[in-house]
Amino acid sequence: MKQRAFLLLTALLLAGCQAAPAPPPEEVQEPEPPLSVQQAAQWLSDDSHHAFYVNDHVVTVERAEEPTDDCKLILTVWDREDPVVPIQTISMAEDTRYDGNKLLDPAWSRVEDFNFDHWDDFGCIYAMGNQPVFYHVWLWDPEAGQYVYEPAFDEICYPEADWVEEKITGWARSSASTGDHSIYQWIDGVLTEVRHIKIAFEDLWDINSIYASVTDRIEGEMQEVFRFEGGDYMDAIEPWFNCWYPESP
Repeated sequence: MKQRAFLLLTALLLAGCQAAPAPPPEEVQEPEPPLSVQQAAQWLSDDSHHAFYVNDHVVTVERAEEPTDDCKLILTVWDREDPVVPIQTISMAEDTRYDGNKLLDPAWSRVEDFNFDHWDDFGCIYAMGNQPVFYHVWLWDPEAGQYVYEPAFDEICYPEADWVEEKITGWARSSASTGDHSIYQWIDGVLTEVRHIKIAFEDLWDINSIYASVTDRIEGEMQEVFRFEGGDYMDAIEPWFNCWYPESP
């Protein structure tokens, strides 16, 4: 009995000596922490990316990884003080003149108070030519906590806000001396063209046929209220750029 037990113990010891040693425990690689939103915004705002600031927000712009007809650029709105998750994500179908380099085209985005409510809004170029520049515009809605797209601005060439008269002006040049000035105001919450000043030629082949025409919105329709023919039109139409002329508010 003792001999059999000795033989069994010997076999177990031999088996233990022949077994492969256990591998050392693998080192657990700690995953690199993801970039914070602030770091991402800083990265996107370097010389090879685009970002701009509106109110207490930063808007970062990047190309869609899989662009479609409806989405070529992605605008993301972040809270600068608490950048945990995006406030809003906006898709743009156009990428006109956007190359990601803010130094090459600093006017690609515009920040202005376009509706005179003391909150800044922003616009991004969606179409442009030799002079005409058109922007999609988003207005800040403090109640919704988001920027709301305002399609009325799509038709205004290079819109600019004038706080003195609370008007939006636009200018589209058609030649060195001709073009269209448009003047808009907010009426009952709707951006409405109230005056249009057109400088053009009656006959494109006759440089002496230049004229200036002013049309005003009267009873809901645009009607011509002033016309000047001849090359010395600037002094004649200058007062009409004031949307209160010829009557004072």
